[in-house]
Amino acid sequence: MSDEKYSPLAITSLLLAVIMWGASFPMLKLGLAYMPPVTLAAVRYSIAGLILVVIIFARFGTKESLRELKGDWKMLVILGLVGIALPNATLNIGLQFTTASVSSILQASGPVFTVALAVIFLKERLGGAKVAGTILAIIGTVLLICQDGIDIGNSTFIGNMFVIVSAVSYSISGVITKRALERHHPLVVTGWYIAIGSLFLCLFSPIEVGEPISFPPDMIAILLFLAIFPGCLAFLLYNYVLRKKQLSSVAFFVYLIPIFSTIISMIVLGEIVTAETVLFASLVIAGVAIAQYGPARLRREARDAG
Repeated sequence: MSDEKYSPLAITSLLLAVIMWGASFPMLKLGLAYMPPVTLAAVRYSIAGLILVVIIFARFGTKESLRELKGDWKMLVILGLVGIALPNATLNIGLQFTTASVSSILQASGPVFTVALAVIFLKERLGGAKVAGTILAIIGTVLLICQDGIDIGNSTFIGNMFVIVSAVSYSISGVITKRALERHHPLVVTGWYIAIGSLFLCLFSPIEVGEPISFPPDMIAILLFLAIFPGCLAFLLYNYVLRKKQLSSVAFFVYLIPIFSTIISMIVLGEIVTAETVLFASLVIAGVAIAQYGPARLRREARDAG
């Protein structure tokens, strides 16, 4: 992990965020039985966006809230697209064809893409540990995607590719979010880009017109859980910590998501995790750990030696 010091509150906030995000995978899998993927994402984030915008207006007032939106609307629109609309639409589509546990593992490869983007856009140095860890994680990710063979007609392969698009999109949004948090309060950034992202999803959802949709009590409970906890609270907790910490450091916690997701998926969905999946997942997690932890350890040793 990074050599940045984390307070107990920061660690608790990040752990709560990843637990909620981990729980979202099996909940989304259940929700897809009641409505199509893009519509599910649109309804979920419309609820989340409405809640957060109401809180923003209550916290900052109408004039200040609209000023914040107007002042950085281009960045917030981009964040809404690449941080909410695109990753959630592709994730939900992918979940139709692959398991919740494998999806969460593929999502955990996100920090690898974050490292690459940090080098390009944030001018971070790419040392030997980051190179080795990135290569190892990429190998594990490719093996996970292709464990059922490389066949564009294979639904599992297609589903895994959609999830990878989601992971890359989240990584891009992480860099942009870090920039936005330098200028705005985490609640403002989170609330507006989730609300804007929900509008994009609503624009995309008509492509699913005619597909069955139902709102039994179970589905209403799933939607409220997804909107309030992983949809609102997890993003807020993560962004509050990200505001004061380095992106590459905070991204370290993302690869804890599969641990919680797999456990919850086994309990809720009865999913069976194969030894092959565990092996490939271990490569992904080990690679991200090396890429994140190695440079921090070297910096500590250099500092202590000095």
